[in-house]
Amino acid sequence: MQVEFNQLNAVTKEINLTIPSEEVDKEYEKYLKKSAQDISVPGFRKGKAPLNVVERMYEDKIRNYFYEYYIDEVFSKVVKENEIKYLHYPEVKDVQWEKGNDMTIKIEIEHEPVLEFKQIEGLTVPYKPILLEEEVNNFIKELQKSNCRIIDVETARETDNVNVEITFQHNNETFTRTGSFFAGTKHNLDMLPELLGLKIGDKTKVKLTGREIINSTQDYKLPLDNDAEYDCELMVNSISRIEYPELDDEFAKDMEFDSLEDMKAKISDDLKLKIEHSNIDIENEAIITKLFADNEFALPKKTLSYLAEEQVKDIKNDNFMQYYYERYYITFAYALLSLYITNNLLRLMPIELTDEMKEEYINHLAIVKDMSSEAYKEKYKDDISSENFARDAQRYFVLRKIAQTCEFVIKEEPEENSYPESEIETIKEEQ
Repeated sequence: MQVEFNQLNAVTKEINLTIPSEEVDKEYEKYLKKSAQDISVPGFRKGKAPLNVVERMYEDKIRNYFYEYYIDEVFSKVVKENEIKYLHYPEVKDVQWEKGNDMTIKIEIEHEPVLEFKQIEGLTVPYKPILLEEEVNNFIKELQKSNCRIIDVETARETDNVNVEITFQHNNETFTRTGSFFAGTKHNLDMLPELLGLKIGDKTKVKLTGREIINSTQDYKLPLDNDAEYDCELMVNSISRIEYPELDDEFAKDMEFDSLEDMKAKISDDLKLKIEHSNIDIENEAIITKLFADNEFALPKKTLSYLAEEQVKDIKNDNFMQYYYERYYITFAYALLSLYITNNLLRLMPIELTDEMKEEYINHLAIVKDMSSEAYKEKYKDDISSENFARDAQRYFVLRKIAQTCEFVIKEEPEENSYPESEIETIKEEQ
């Protein structure tokens, strides 16, 4: 058997097989005889019809089943002999064969790429670190939110919650339901500008879709068309507003601090170590992003599609399925991108993991999760003893080794994704 390889891109390889006619013909005859034993032909007892009759009547079906069986056998042999590693199932692109002729098979596989980086050390790496002052302020704002109270008010203003009586018609039948909306001009599904300035007992007319009515009333038995618009009359029943405490010394004292400055200082001390270690992970991800931007390579589309499809296969709604399919596709794309880059870094810069390094890595993970090392070891003891954990630790340290040579530059604009826009566009095109 002749085997030829053709590298299509970094992750896709074409395998061309040529099997001598005498081998294929012999295997086909064996398969035909075996299949004939289970085939009933009119005028003959089951399994007793002449092979030429069986073949003439069922040639296409027998040949297709033979291809499935024989190609699998041949490919398994090629994989073993050539030590081929691949990701998802191989795809048979073409099969050519007639009796008395060699069989040619073209198969495509996806595999992990072997990468050569233009530059590894001394990189200028854009990144967006977590800032301690911002995190302290965010923490205090969350405290403020958790200590809010809801008050009743007479007049609706921006973001107030307005309980209303909704009256509308559907198929010449009048419906009245109780629901709630937020007053305001933001483009939220449950926000209505028509409610601004209204008082209890006031009425207003609005157009609402069936979906908006159902979401507002939580009456999922309403026989409405989700996308159809309905003329509705709203009457205000009540208006409620969230009232937040002022961020001042009095609030800090209620939280058992001496003053607002004292509260900020102590929260800063509590958050500092976790933020430092979270920023280590952000630096590592930024290095991966930079290496991909400088050394772009194809990702295994078929494998990614399979992984995403497996996650959404039980979702019945087509719109939801497509939405989550795209989300999963992008998530898996970055996971594989990160895996391939770090695996290739370890190939070029091997890391011998010591017990001390493993302890350091565990301590890092524990700090990020707000746990002690002992608690982390107890909770994740099975993971820690696995080969995958050791490999993750090696990836962590190879990135830290590179980080020591890098200049990290704060990227001012906000980023929704941590990988390059070029890859996002590629993924979108693939969808």
